[in-house]
Amino acid sequence: MFRIVSLVLAEAALETVPKEIIDHPSVRNLSQKIGKMPGEILLDRSYHHHAMIQGRLKSSWKRGRPDIIHFALMEALSTPLFFKGMLRVYVHTINDKLILIGKDLRIPKSYSRFEGLIISLFKNKVIKGEQNDNDKNNILLELHDNVSFEDLIKNIVKPDKVIGLSRVGVQSTFEEVVSNNVNSGNCHCAFTIGGFPKGHFSDTTTMLFNRLYSIGKFRLEAHVVIARILYECEKVIFD
Repeated sequence: MFRIVSLVLAEAALETVPKEIIDHPSVRNLSQKIGKMPGEILLDRSYHHHAMIQGRLKSSWKRGRPDIIHFALMEALSTPLFFKGMLRVYVHTINDKLILIGKDLRIPKSYSRFEGLIISLFKNKVIKGEQNDNDKNNILLELHDNVSFEDLIKNIVKPDKVIGLSRVGVQSTFEEVVSNNVNSGNCHCAFTIGGFPKGHFSDTTTMLFNRLYSIGKFRLEAHVVIARILYECEKVIFD
């Protein structure tokens, strides 16, 4: 029986520098250093912390961490589940941009190469690989603007269940979460994990969850949660 699992990185801290801080010295200095326009570079708290604070960016504690998405995608796209075409991955950013992940994408292990890839995506809206007989377009990454989380779930992913993973959810284990939601016929389950460093999902996100779970007693990084949850999915699906 062929099953599909979806993984959604929600409210992801991945964006180009917003216009509110585009003229800040730290933004200008970094853009000159890497030879890009200020509005083309990624917002990164490592470089733009003071600009984010002084510019009073809305929900600044959840923004400026593209490295989280890099680690998360490296983990998800390196699994047997993805290689076998049974995992669909979506990145939904904090400002309602949607990144669709192609089946042939291999995420660069080098962060600088990943950064360059995403900068190119934000500028050109699409990244294509080499053409092949099976897929003439071979789209690796595709960016869509103004897609709400609700639109993503209801009109694109269309899962049977939406499962959220957060420290404020019902206490459970990885094994229980998967066995209770994936091991039931050909049910299409979408696991939603926060792509941000602090805080919790917004109400507009959690209202679309069928269930919200908390895994373990410790705060776990997104890539760790992804590794554990997808491994449990593989144990059920490949059994």
